[in-house]
Amino acid sequence: MERTDEKLYGLSRGLVEDRGFVLVDVDEVTEHGRRVFRFYIDGEGGVSLGDCAGVSRELAYLLDAEPGFDGGYVLEVSSPGLDHRLKKEREYVHFAGREARLVLRSPVEGRNVVEGVIVGADEGVIRMAPADGEELSIPLTDIARARLSI
Repeated sequence: MERTDEKLYGLSRGLVEDRGFVLVDVDEVTEHGRRVFRFYIDGEGGVSLGDCAGVSRELAYLLDAEPGFDGGYVLEVSSPGLDHRLKKEREYVHFAGREARLVLRSPVEGRNVVEGVIVGADEGVIRMAPADGEELSIPLTDIARARLSI
């Protein structure tokens, strides 16, 4: 069965892209007993509050027309932020060229933490260029936590 966040991503990606933005990620969380859908969008030069509000209105129409979503949720649309948490391969692809900090489940070349520039990602492997060494290839499954660096 498809996870709700992935279903939401698939449903909404075209709508977001049609408005000139990139859908970076979607999170589904429960806060204070409420179901919350968080959409992270990005664009050339970032996104404004007005951009987020416009996309939010359109997403609400789209989701309310889908069985199982019809209003039983709180919808949030925002930019990924400077210290966005990286979870999915598509996020590493989108943020290639930006600096990040990865905490690893098991060491790679003697490192438990890798800080550097995201080179790219493909087939479940993240490529990082640390400032103090050669490019590293790290399986996404070996990353415990990762954030963009501020």
